[in-house]
Amino acid sequence: MRRFAFLIALPLALEAQAPLTPEQLINARRLDEAKVAVDAILAKNGNDPRGLYLRGRLLYAQENSGKAVDWFEKAVERDKQNAEYHLWLGRALGEEAQKASKIRQPFLARRVKSEFEQAVALDPKMIDARMGLVDFYSIAPGIMGGSMDKAKEQAAEIGRLNPIQGHLAAARIANRHKDTATVEREYKAAIALARDSSDAYYLLGGTYRAYARWDDAFAIYDELMKRRPEEMPVHLTWAGTAAQSGKNLERGEREAKLYITNAKDAPSANMSNAHWRLGQIYEQTGRKELARAEFNEALKLNPRNQNAKKSLEGLK
Repeated sequence: MRRFAFLIALPLALEAQAPLTPEQLINARRLDEAKVAVDAILAKNGNDPRGLYLRGRLLYAQENSGKAVDWFEKAVERDKQNAEYHLWLGRALGEEAQKASKIRQPFLARRVKSEFEQAVALDPKMIDARMGLVDFYSIAPGIMGGSMDKAKEQAAEIGRLNPIQGHLAAARIANRHKDTATVEREYKAAIALARDSSDAYYLLGGTYRAYARWDDAFAIYDELMKRRPEEMPVHLTWAGTAAQSGKNLERGEREAKLYITNAKDAPSANMSNAHWRLGQIYEQTGRKELARAEFNEALKLNPRNQNAKKSLEGLK
């Protein structure tokens, strides 16, 4: 089963409001600050369902889905009517399912499906939960409850609730069939409905990158830059595409530096990736000592950046 990460990893704009909620801190990858906030909630009441849920969210963000499951289960036990708690329990269980043995996978798959269904039953307008069912039905084999027809039914319902998200859901299903023409068409339809929203641009660009359609990827990112001049993550994505493809390296260097200079509030993981990508560009253009410095800076900012670690180890 593939990762049930959904759109969680998409670039998030930080609001210039204070104080941020624990959820906002987690979404922004400001996990140390989030931990302080969550600890304070649970110190007042160790059985506070929101505090238990937030502890699960924090662990999930730290890529510890196994422990996250335990905390989400505690939250659900204390507030069974909260759709958000069921949604995140389903997500964490999905992460566990992909790591599980073949014997344990069917059991976990049933639980994933059940939690998403419960979230939808409690809140029929919860698009994230319906998107979870789209992913489950389109990824899981039939013996575990997968069904392309049911995935399409959920995508259609999402489209009734939100036409843009409906196109994104249809693209996800088409991607399971490797139907790239439909994937491209659906993402372009989503862009046409919301030209100033960034999500579909990134998804379409990612599709182009997956099929080494580098010029198309650069073009879609350029379009997003024109539409949203304030959008800093697209500069990092542009640089990443240059580093990945080996094309347009001179501009890729400029884009990486622009991001590093201007994305002051970026999560450390994103800034780490910017230094890693810049290091890749330096390496490809024969500036190995500069590359080494960037890889080290990437690891300083995020010691868990395995890409930077591998690049540093492979630097000759």
